[in-house]
Amino acid sequence: MPKMLATLIDRCLFTVFFILGLQLPEFMQQYMQRLSGHLHEAHYQLDQFQAIADSQFQGNLQALIERYQSNSDNVFQQTGQMIENLVLRIDGFNQSLTNLQQGDYLNRLYYFVTQIDPELATATLKQYQLAVPLDMHALATGASFAIVLLLLISLLAVVFKRLIRRFSTDNQVITRGPLT
Repeated sequence: MPKMLATLIDRCLFTVFFILGLQLPEFMQQYMQRLSGHLHEAHYQLDQFQAIADSQFQGNLQALIERYQSNSDNVFQQTGQMIENLVLRIDGFNQSLTNLQQGDYLNRLYYFVTQIDPELATATLKQYQLAVPLDMHALATGASFAIVLLLLISLLAVVFKRLIRRFSTDNQVITRGPLT
């Protein structure tokens, strides 16, 4: 009976871990959609400044930024810095989106896990919708996640059993009393 219960618990844990593992590719997809939305909005904002640069500086956005930053009024200097930051933000979003969309799956997954933007990830998590994607990458991720977690649990169980056995053996020696 205990063996059957252990098998049932293992199967339940595998299923739960598998479903959790399936969520990583789905979270990555929803994160990329949010990233695309931020990129689109940043482009929209920059296009407003680009229109001014087109009409006043023959399309040279950098000349517009320099004009703002060279102004003696602090408000204009800050606006110039804001435009420059917006250009950098767009470049960063473009680079992130490219890295998340191109290359093999493992590289995209590695990039996602190591280079995730915490602010975007938090916003994505707040709006996250559970899903069960049925593509090969998601299934492989789910299975890998489940197997790794079950192996870790099994390893911890073996270590825990050995510690208990060792502790109980040590206690037996102590409780026997002094040697005579």
